[in-house]
This record gives sequence, structure tokens and C-alpha cells, in this order.
Amino acid sequence: MTTRKDRTTAALRRSTLLFCAYYAIPTFSMSRFTASAKSASAAFLSNNRRRRIISLPISSRSTPFSTSSFATPDSNYDRYDATDLSDDRNKQLLRQRERTLRENSKLSLAPMMEYTDRHFRHLVRLISHRTLLYTEMVAANAIAHEREDSLSDSGSFNPSYLLRFLGQGHNSEGASVLQLGGSDPDQLFLAAKTVYEFNQLHHRKHSSDIHSMQEQQTPQDRYQPPIYCDYTALNLNCGCPSSKVAGKGCFGAALMSEPHLVRELASSMHQGCEGTMPITIKCRIGTDDGYSFTTERYLQQSEEEEYNSLKNFVLTVAEGGIVTDFQIHARIAVLGKGYSPADNRKVPPLRYHHVKRLANEFPELNISLNGGVETLLGVKKELDDCDSLEGVMVGRGLAANPWAFAMADEVLYGDIQNTSVHALSRVKNRMEVLQAYGRHADHEEGLWDPVKIRRFVTKAVSPLFAGEPNAKRYRIALDEIAGLPKQLLKKQCNKNASSLSTKELMEGQPPLSELIMEAATAHLSDEVLHRSPRESYEMMMWEQEQAERKQNLVATVAFHENGSGIVKEWQQYRKGDESNEKVGMNGTDL
Repeated sequence: MTTRKDRTTAALRRSTLLFCAYYAIPTFSMSRFTASAKSASAAFLSNNRRRRIISLPISSRSTPFSTSSFATPDSNYDRYDATDLSDDRNKQLLRQRERTLRENSKLSLAPMMEYTDRHFRHLVRLISHRTLLYTEMVAANAIAHEREDSLSDSGSFNPSYLLRFLGQGHNSEGASVLQLGGSDPDQLFLAAKTVYEFNQLHHRKHSSDIHSMQEQQTPQDRYQPPIYCDYTALNLNCGCPSSKVAGKGCFGAALMSEPHLVRELASSMHQGCEGTMPITIKCRIGTDDGYSFTTERYLQQSEEEEYNSLKNFVLTVAEGGIVTDFQIHARIAVLGKGYSPADNRKVPPLRYHHVKRLANEFPELNISLNGGVETLLGVKKELDDCDSLEGVMVGRGLAANPWAFAMADEVLYGDIQNTSVHALSRVKNRMEVLQAYGRHADHEEGLWDPVKIRRFVTKAVSPLFAGEPNAKRYRIALDEIAGLPKQLLKKQCNKNASSLSTKELMEGQPPLSELIMEAATAHLSDEVLHRSPRESYEMMMWEQEQAERKQNLVATVAFHENGSGIVKEWQQYRKGDESNEKVGMNGTDL
């Protein structure tokens, strides 16, 4: 029976072979491969070994999409593109980004596939200036392959392929982290290098000489999508328990059994971005490696051994001197029973004490807690309980109800008014959120095919009114809006009309921003639309207090000898609350 380590090694060999075939990087000796693999690839490699990694066009002497600044075929693999950035400049960029991480780490949006895309991140940034935003995981091999596709034989550069993975909204996201997934050092090097080059393209594109650069562009270049890519840090996924990732892919949580490899991967990412971006690790407290998981058997395992295994992983990775930030999900990853990611979020018990103990024992590291925290009050509670924690990462709670975190800047940082140069203007209510998000929606539809992009844009804003009256009707209206371009396209096909592009079909239709606003105003009350973040937060606190009081009363009744008297007392108390509510609504006693 093959072990997880054997599967990891086999996957590394396969991915390395594919990588060498694409880019002819002789990093690994071919003797590591079998004879059949050598004979099958020898001819291909011999024809392509002369090729080297071509840098993306970031030279200030060229236009944003010109290839005149590409590295020549004689460039060495270890030689980076000619950006003329000195070591001091790189270190300065690294310090700036590390400071940004430190200033915005108390609350972070967890990376979630199909949730934390650029549209949802834009929505969260409108609501909170200080929340650290994580992207969906991007596979390093996908970036490697798309990078090749973006460089056409004609010498032009088309960033569209890579922007699907690396692009941000048309406004700065502020503090944001791109999460990468992979177990091959070369592919992660290339992925980090691509992010670094896109960061440079972003700054070149939006620098003070943008107008002069645009004048030099060819008409074809002007139709290229703009580059919006300015990430603060890179993160390596060592915590995903999905069978596609940790099983067949042999990365994610499977990497927790290979801390030395993780350290090498972090070093490759550091080299790829030329040391200009912090490298962070997201992991779990362990895996079920070595035994067959059941809840009963897991509870019988030594917690001290589990903690020591986590500590060994963290310290081994940190020994490289590159990684000091760890986001730790306080559950193990069950990899040997075919559990789904949802099962891995629910079945293994949470052990916050491991993460907090690690933060207390190693204050020189920046440890953030992840798992099970779903409210802003929960975030504050965990930070108050352990001063050594760098922050708390929230996933499903933020995705389900982002407006519930609208007071995060004030509650966690004590901000009255955020003055960050990267922050957007602060919204006062959800009506203003929709107005600002509408500008983003119209911008996205202007760049991309509405049939493909609209559903993603509307999906991001659908949970904004979670828990409010008629919120379901609002979501249904958004779903109908999302399907409108496809319906128009289908009608055209049925009529056998002349072929028209989707954008031509959309001419005369209301802009997406207007449709979103109409859906909200048609189904939601003015009170809901104009309720301020503070009012929403106070309402949330009151509701939680009522829930806790009810829970305590129910628990008291269950163990009290005279339960009926307690029930009557609670009923009278509830009648008093209802009377007070009527007074507040009408202004006079009834």
C-alpha cells in the first residue's frame, strides 16, 4: 500500500517533468525519473532546453504590453528581470508590506474557494478598511501554464489569462494576500515571480507617466484589460483537506507531514518575488497521519504529542528565516477517510488552546487563530482571551453576513475614522455600499463578457442583507438579474438572427448598478437600507444578549426543582420587554 509520502513524491516527479517540458528548467536531475519517462521526454526536452523563463514586460522604457523588455533566450534561470530595483529597495518594500500586515491582522477574511473572489473582496473592503483580505487558493501549476499562454508567438502580451487568477478590483484592495497552492518549488517560484511582475505592471500602469505610456500603445494594446494587482503578501496553503488538493494534488494539508519541504517551498516563493513580499503559511494543528480517525479514537490521542507535532512543523518552517506568520486552523485535517471539506470543518473538535499556547511560547512569531469563530463579538473575545494572538481569521461568518462586521475597525482597532491612503471612503449604510459596489459592477461588465461575469458580480452582494425581512426576495431578484444576459443570447439564437456579440445585445439594457439598486429598494425597507453600522452592531449585541439570557433560563429550568415558577418569571419578564419595544416604536406608552 502506498503511503502519503510516496504519493507526494510521485506527484512532485510528475509536476516537475511537466514543468521542465514547458520551461526547460534543468533544476532536478533527469536520473530521478524512470527510464520510460526519460525516453518519452528526451526529444522534447532537447528541443526546448534552450528556452528560458521570459520576464513579463515591466521595464519603464517600454509600453505596458510591449515585449521589447522581455528577457533574451540566453538569460539565466536565476537571473531576474531588469527592473533595476536594488537590494535596499527590495528590503524597503518588504518592510512596508510587513508593517501593513501588522497593522491589519486582527481580523482577516479566510481564503474560500468560490467565495473570496475579487468581487466579494471588493464588497468587504467597502465595509471595513482594516480587514486583511485573502484570495481563493490559486494553483501554482495553473499560473505556470497560463503564463505560457499569455505570451503569444507574435510577441504581444495578453494578460487576460493570468488576470482570471491574479486580478483585483479597479480600486486598491489595501491589505490583501494571495494564497498559492502547490508542492513543487519551481512552480511556486514561477507563480511568485508572476505575481511580483504583475505588481510591477500595476504600479507602472498607474504611475504618474501613465498618459505618456498610453500614447505609445498600439491600438491593439489599448483593448487589453488593465492590470490591477497589488498584493501585500503571499500565502502557502498547507491546510486544505480536500481530496483533490491533499489527495491527488499532494499539497494543502498533506504538506504538514513534510515541514522541510514546506520550508523549501517558502524559500522558492521568497526568491520568486525577489524578497519584496512577506511569505505566510496557513495550516492546521495536524492531520490523522498514522492512525484511522474516529472521534473516540482521536480523543484518546495524546494532546501533548499533537501540540509538539504542531510546534515542530512551525519551528522547522520558521528556521528558514523567511516565514514568521502562521494562520492556524484549530482542527486536525482528516485525510484518510474521504471526509469532505465541510466534514473537516465540523467533525474534528476545535482545540484553540494549542494555537494560543504556541502564540504565548513564541511571541516572536505572528500566530493567527482560525476555525469556529463566526461573529465580530467572537473575534473580540478570542483576542481579549489571548494577547499573544496576532489576529483571528473568519471564513463562513463573513461570507454569510458581511455587514455583521461593519464595525470591525472601531471594535478591534478603536478607529473613529480610518485615514489609510489605500482605503476607500467609508460608507455610512448599506445604501451607500450598493452605490459604491454598483460602480465596480459596471466596470467589470465593461471589461468582460456579461454572460460569464454577471453571476459572479451579483453573487458577491447577495448576502449583504442576511437576516433582514425580505432578504430572500432580494436574492431571488439578483438571481434573475444574473441570468438576463444569457436569456437575451438564447432568444437571439432562437430567432436565427444575425450574430451579435453579448455587449451588442446588452445595448439599451439598464446598467447592472441600476438593476442591483432596484432589487434592493423594491424588496427592502428604508430603515434596513439606511441603518448605520453602529445601529446594526448594537442590534446584534442586543439579540445576542437575549439569546444568551434565554439559554441560561432554559438551563436553569432544566435543573431547578421549581421549574414552573421560573417559566412564569421568564414569561412576565418577556412581556415587559415587549411593552418596552412598543414604547420605543411609538414614542408613547399604549
